[in-house]
Amino acid sequence: MKKTRGTSLGTLVLVTGLALSSQAWARNDCSEGFLNPQNGNPHNTANAAPVPFPLKQGLALGEVSYKLRDDPNTYTLEQYLAKFCTTGFLVLKEDQIVFERYLQGRKPGDSLLSASMSKTIFALLMGIAVKEGKLALDEHISAVLPDFKEGAFADDTVEDLLRMSSGAALFNSFEPGADSDNRAVNPLIYPRQDIREYLGRKKDRAAAPGTVFKYNGAQTALLGAALAQRVGGKNLTSYLQEKLWIPMGAEAKGYWIKNYHDEEGVQGQFAATLHDFARLGYLVMNQGRVNGKEVVPADWIAKMTELRTDRPQPSHPPYYGLHIWIPQAAGGRAMFWGVNGQNIFVDPVARVVIVHTGNGPRAEFDGNRHLFALRDAIARSLSAPR
Repeated sequence: MKKTRGTSLGTLVLVTGLALSSQAWARNDCSEGFLNPQNGNPHNTANAAPVPFPLKQGLALGEVSYKLRDDPNTYTLEQYLAKFCTTGFLVLKEDQIVFERYLQGRKPGDSLLSASMSKTIFALLMGIAVKEGKLALDEHISAVLPDFKEGAFADDTVEDLLRMSSGAALFNSFEPGADSDNRAVNPLIYPRQDIREYLGRKKDRAAAPGTVFKYNGAQTALLGAALAQRVGGKNLTSYLQEKLWIPMGAEAKGYWIKNYHDEEGVQGQFAATLHDFARLGYLVMNQGRVNGKEVVPADWIAKMTELRTDRPQPSHPPYYGLHIWIPQAAGGRAMFWGVNGQNIFVDPVARVVIVHTGNGPRAEFDGNRHLFALRDAIARSLSAPR
């Protein structure tokens, strides 16, 4: 991706409905990507709800400070925003916006690329499909996709793929130019790739199904092919619009970037506004319900966010559920997490949702250590009497 050269992009602040100007942007190494990817790329569109679920303006967050382990310094939210490649930052307390900030020229109407937060959005859709009987967690891929009977994924179940434990020999790398499987199925990088055909050629295994955690978006892409097989003539974006996007009360269109074979990038190429990312977080925090109506089954949200130590896990926290990350504190807390600074933090204990979008120059966002400490400080602040 190209990098920005200017150093004076202004920011827009929205706090309790009041628009204010803010400090100029100081970094010059933030990526130009992650903004309105639907412009210039093939995509499918999920239309907004006729009546959006309202996000009210709440009591402003106020000053927040945090500390890092092994660091005597105290940092503030404003210092964080000035230091790292952040494009949007929004905090909900219940259904009320208590902080909202757009940086580097981003605006409320912009669609921001999800990166791997798309995996969790897709997992919510999978929960609906499971309830409808279109797929089952214990169903084998070879039963859904007959052309995979002789391949590396044949004996994997839907749950194995959702837990990133297929056992197929896959290579994961976000480095530009890397010959990796997660990049190969990315329609923004290889728009002419036939994802189903590419994954069907995989024959080698590195482990037995369901025994080793190995993160790779190719597993999500295969789940996308499986769900597409079962929803009939609909594309996955149409299914999303009908079952999730409109029912949750989205206020703007959502976009799934696709390749020339009409395969959506379910593993990382969704785009939406900051507000609608917040609604997705609110949906998970509220056990799948919006305005008292079930959108995603509550038992599916519970399964997604449950810390299962009897299933393959990363060697250190955060841990992994059904296509969602689980912090060490668990207890229903979870996060949608994507490269270069994309996060939706969900804390049903503090009743807080935090949306962070970014455009860091590297996949491993250099602000993560600060961001996770800031997340905890905000949750503590909003848990105290106000």
